[in-house]
Amino acid sequence: MGVVENMKDVADIVKKFNDIELNRRILDLENEVLDLARARRRGEERIEELERTLKFKGALAFKEPFYWLAGDEVPFCPHCWEKEQKAIHVVHQWTEGGETRRDCPSCKTGYKVASSGRRNPFY
Repeated sequence: MGVVENMKDVADIVKKFNDIELNRRILDLENEVLDLARARRRGEERIEELERTLKFKGALAFKEPFYWLAGDEVPFCPHCWEKEQKAIHVVHQWTEGGETRRDCPSCKTGYKVASSGRRNPFY
């Protein structure tokens, strides 16, 4: 049985004594326990999120000018990843004359990549 269930059981027992002040204090305590349980759950969710981010970060590889994830054919914007830790795919715009242009839909940075892999960012 969990803390919340125990508090509810105690509250039910206290109600039998018909003590209004004691009932109020038990109700306040029950609300505090619920708040703590919610805060704990938010903390657990944040830990899970950070663990996923850390795992993702470890799987990313930087090959100039982009970040790449194994098995993903679309690179990630280096500006967004390095500045805000946001993994945003860059969108292929065109390939012509040995150059490819990709744009980031989030930060609006544009990248022209020559066949040599050299980057020419523009805004």
